This record gives sequence, structure tokens and C-alpha cells, in this order.
Amino acid sequence: MHAVLIALHALTGTVALLAGCVAHRRRAYFEVYLWSLVATVAFLAAAVAEEWSRLDAVSRALFAAFVVLGLVMLWLACTARRLPAPSPRYVDRVGFTLVALFDAFIVITVLNLGAPVALVVASGVVVAVAGHFALRAAKAETLVPR
Repeated sequence: MHAVLIALHALTGTVALLAGCVAHRRRAYFEVYLWSLVATVAFLAAAVAEEWSRLDAVSRALFAAFVVLGLVMLWLACTARRLPAPSPRYVDRVGFTLVALFDAFIVITVLNLGAPVALVVASGVVVAVAGHFALRAAKAETLVPR
């Protein structure tokens, strides 16, 4: 069951990332982005709950933090829903979730390739920093009249 939940988590996360990339500029796919993000977090929480009794204390803390991050991402997406797109605040909220999703995909890929922990952490930091600069550029673009 855990493998199915993780597969569904990855699938809905991919949909959220792709739909969010379109929704980042315009609202066309915002609802697909939002509801696939809801499903992503729900499948993550279900997978963590299913494995909880087999996790050590450090893993429990780490996975609980991931679920909390997912809830923060949902809050940001829900608050973005009420904002005009693309506005600086909308770009901040949707953009944060996109960077977090992309970062997760990169970190999991590097981890699954058997890289040392230091490289896994470094890849996550590099993606987060690059995402910060990409969001700054995207937000600046929203301020330019068309």
C-alpha cells in the first residue's frame, strides 16, 4: 500500500508542478494546480501515516516536517486563489510551491541515484537558491507594463 501511495503522491505532484507552471502566468490551470496539490499532500500524509509505526524518531520528525511544509504550500495556494494573476503576491505564493515541488523532485532523484547525503543536501540548497532568484525575476516581470 505504501508504494501505491508514494506513486500517487509523485503523480499528483507532477500534475501540480506542470499545472502550476501554467497557472503561474495565468489562471487557466489554477484549479488543476490547486486540487492536484491537495491530492499530493493528502497522499504524502497517508503514506507517512501508513509507515509511522515503522519509522524511527528522526524519520518521524523529518516526515512530519514534510507534511507541515505541504500544509503551508496548500495555505499559500489557497491564498493565491483570491489574488489577481500575475501579481507580485500571486507569483510569490504560487512560485514558492513550484520551487518546493521542483526541489523535492530533484532531491528525491539525487537520493535515489545513491548520492552521498552531502550532495543530496547541496542539490536541495542549489535548487532553492536558484528558485529564489527565478521568482525575483518573475515578480519583477509582473511589474513591467505590457
